[in-house]
Amino acid sequence: MVTTNAKTATASELPEIAAQVREQLVSSVKQGQKLTVDAVQAWTKAASALPMPELPQFPGLASLPDVKAITAYTFDLAIELLNAQRDFAVQLKAAFTPTKAA
Repeated sequence: MVTTNAKTATASELPEIAAQVREQLVSSVKQGQKLTVDAVQAWTKAASALPMPELPQFPGLASLPDVKAITAYTFDLAIELLNAQRDFAVQLKAAFTPTKAA
């Protein structure tokens, strides 16, 4: 017979548990991102001492948006799509919920 000491979360505890999990997840992601940025900065510093060949120039390349603008656009699009998905999920839940007769 297997016994467990794990406690089942009640509805009132769920928001607190969810908040803790969210905080831990975001903290872990940020820590991983910081380690990645630190590693890239160290690699870039080391690589800057190496001789770099001249890269070919392509016509029209200078007129393209920079990485910052492309990143901002992409994340704005992702936010819009996530908001649309959230609205859809709420509407779908409401459609599946039977209405009470008055």
